[in-house]
Amino acid sequence: MYGPESKLLYVGKAKHLAHRLKSYLDPDRSGIKTQKLIEQVVRVDFTVTPTEADALLLESNIIKHDHPRYNIVMRDDKSYPYIRIEDTLGFPRLVFYRGRRATKGKLYGPYPDASGVRQTLLDLQKLFRLRNCNAGFFKNRTRPCLQHQIGRCSAPCVGRISEADYRRDFEDALRVLDGRGRSLIDHLYTRMNEFSLTLDFERAAALRDLVARLQQSQEQEAIIAEKGDCDLWAIENRQDLFVVGLTRVRDGRHLGTWTWFPTGEALMDAPSVLSAFVSQFYEEIVPPKVLVDRPLRDLTILQAVLEKRSDHPVLLLETRGHTEKLWLEMTCQNIKLAIDRRLASHALLRERFDALQSRLGWQGPIGRIVCFDVSHTQGEETVASAVVYGPEGPLKSAYRRFNLTLERRGDDYAGLDQALNRYFSRILRESEPGPDLLLIDGGIGQLRVAERQLEELGIADLPVLAIAKGPERKVGAERIFLNSGKHELHWDPYDPAFHLLQQVRDEAHRFAITGHRRRRATAQLQSFLEEIPGFGPKRRGLLIAALGGLQGLTTATENDMARIPGISRTLANRLYLHLHSHENHETP
Repeated sequence: MYGPESKLLYVGKAKHLAHRLKSYLDPDRSGIKTQKLIEQVVRVDFTVTPTEADALLLESNIIKHDHPRYNIVMRDDKSYPYIRIEDTLGFPRLVFYRGRRATKGKLYGPYPDASGVRQTLLDLQKLFRLRNCNAGFFKNRTRPCLQHQIGRCSAPCVGRISEADYRRDFEDALRVLDGRGRSLIDHLYTRMNEFSLTLDFERAAALRDLVARLQQSQEQEAIIAEKGDCDLWAIENRQDLFVVGLTRVRDGRHLGTWTWFPTGEALMDAPSVLSAFVSQFYEEIVPPKVLVDRPLRDLTILQAVLEKRSDHPVLLLETRGHTEKLWLEMTCQNIKLAIDRRLASHALLRERFDALQSRLGWQGPIGRIVCFDVSHTQGEETVASAVVYGPEGPLKSAYRRFNLTLERRGDDYAGLDQALNRYFSRILRESEPGPDLLLIDGGIGQLRVAERQLEELGIADLPVLAIAKGPERKVGAERIFLNSGKHELHWDPYDPAFHLLQQVRDEAHRFAITGHRRRRATAQLQSFLEEIPGFGPKRRGLLIAALGGLQGLTTATENDMARIPGISRTLANRLYLHLHSHENHETP
């Protein structure tokens, strides 16, 4: 179903197309959201597929590619993080990855949060001493780096481990990712005995220590049952909010429960949401058994799709056995806690939005707040941020950063004026949703700049508040101005409306500082290289790409630099001397 300008609104599958379309057009059978969808539809297209399984595959592919507004989408306002295998040099590594799943290298995941991915990568690096450096850094090493010295890398870059042995360690790490910890320990015991028989006691002792660390980490994991791999899915629905829970079991070991909050504006029931989520979740890695907590209408079709993707038989059925029901109870308990936390967070934020509306004396609700902040260091590398908040929380896909170029260093007023102009000009040009309230991190001067810029753009009716730091920058003593500073709002520091303004302001400040630090780090490296004769933009780019930034540059030898295409021995010597004489001057 397409809306104006051929914008895809919804994609669905139907065995009987006419019956399916009639169900959408019948107001007695369709809900409010479905009626809203039909009001926008200007064209309906259809594609015929050989089987129902092919129809489900096509539907899943279109949803993941185009994200139609009225379909259930697996992600909620962001792409989920994965662990990706990167194998280009013969010594593969595991890296954090967030983005489209159509990428080179096998992916493990998705994981609900980035911290879990990073902790997993750190644990695997400690256990198996895998490299974590990029290709440029790896190819230009002549001696081991600090990671090897602290026991976190086997230094394959300088030949301290053979490719075959490194591959074996890497495959063992993948067994941990697959959840096969018990079988891995048995495998390591076998290798340890082999080394003992050949009197290679040093490598046998290393494997003994690795087994001990693995056993220690597995003692913290949950339940052990009979052997087998399966995924167990459950779903909970409350107040138009769905939460999907996944429990992973590998080698009979319960590895924990992950939760997601799928989005979509279509009026759908829990089985439909669960079916749509599962069909989008799996790519290539599917366990032989997938359990669901309720009957699904297209269970057989979904099973055929999972078998087609994984290239092996998959058993998809409802939870039945005693152990499986215990796992289901744990999963349901976890997803209920997750939805309680999400609703409590939403309720608190909704309370703060209502309090702000009441304090300002507005008739209509406040649905969207945009806050601006400007960050720099003594006027250098100025960055402005715009963050967006709604009653459901931060809308991170609508966040924007602006790298600013100013005539006068440290001119916060000019920086804010430029950022506001760029932001609102684009909103007006592209007819995007605008805010109900503009919040400025600053005082009366910044407030007047914002009001003047809005007037020039023809949107002077947009309300603007400025929140300024109080005496000695004390939290809770902030001052709130409006009307060009003619009025100041005096609110209790414990007022929910005041907390909302602080929360949005703090997020804008964090987002601006993060962008400024990244820009400053890049500028410092570029500035350092610009001081050296013979290093123009092209050679500077080659150095940064090959050595992986400032850290790689400072640890590289003269020979490392000379190996880079386009860098002669003379230039490498000049760079090395300049770099280390610069360090010596800074050392007291």
